[in-house]
Amino acid sequence: MRKKRTYIIILIVLAIYFLLLYLFIGKDNVKKTTYSTTIMVSNNTVWSLSGKRWLNITKQSSIESLNWQKFNTYVDNQNLGNNYVWHDDKWYIFDKNKEAITYTGKFLAYKANFDISVLPYEEENITDLTYVKEVLTANDLSTDSQFTTASKTAVDIDSDGIKEEFYIVSNAFASDFVPSTLFSIVFMVKDSEIYYIYNDISDNNLEYKECKPYFNYFLDINNDKTYEMILSCGRYSIKEEVNMLYEYTPDGFNIIISNQ
Repeated sequence: MRKKRTYIIILIVLAIYFLLLYLFIGKDNVKKTTYSTTIMVSNNTVWSLSGKRWLNITKQSSIESLNWQKFNTYVDNQNLGNNYVWHDDKWYIFDKNKEAITYTGKFLAYKANFDISVLPYEEENITDLTYVKEVLTANDLSTDSQFTTASKTAVDIDSDGIKEEFYIVSNAFASDFVPSTLFSIVFMVKDSEIYYIYNDISDNNLEYKECKPYFNYFLDINNDKTYEMILSCGRYSIKEEVNMLYEYTPDGFNIIISNQ
């Protein structure tokens, strides 16, 4: 009986020991490995995946903690390799010898426990306005509308071997005409069906609140062969751009996270 009681006491002591070990040691380790994926977009956006939840990292001390860490870096869809990064007024890139890499263009950097695939793409002017006119009509906009942006690109977002077409039409930031209605519309065409991604339509009250969208990056953030899209939206120079991460599903596009 005494021997059984001794075993029970030993088990209780061990249980308390391992609990304390987790609280004082394991807990710190969990904190250090909270972010399984971190993505930087432009100069004003850091997104991190914690468990299954995406977070906006905005605290200055958290951003500074990323300084002199190595990230996979891209500029204008060109892979610059695994480099050190450092943030001040923008993200700066340094090679393995900590020599500065000068760059201009659309910046992307990521750190993950797998290689994130990034799709190359090229934008072109829209020559066939069939789908554009259909979208304008559906949104009660004139098919004779003037644009400040009318471009498209083609990428195979779902890895089925067929490229989908992505369109942007906008009259934001007009300088030689004054539209009564401001619009910025982004949509995809797949199998002749239109999928809306971004749709911003408002009266022009001359308050300069419009936002002109542009394609930033197409990348597979969860390694499932279906690509997500970073769509950005430029505003007037005194305001920071908007960055939005979208996922594609058979039913259309859902926004995962935005820096707003």
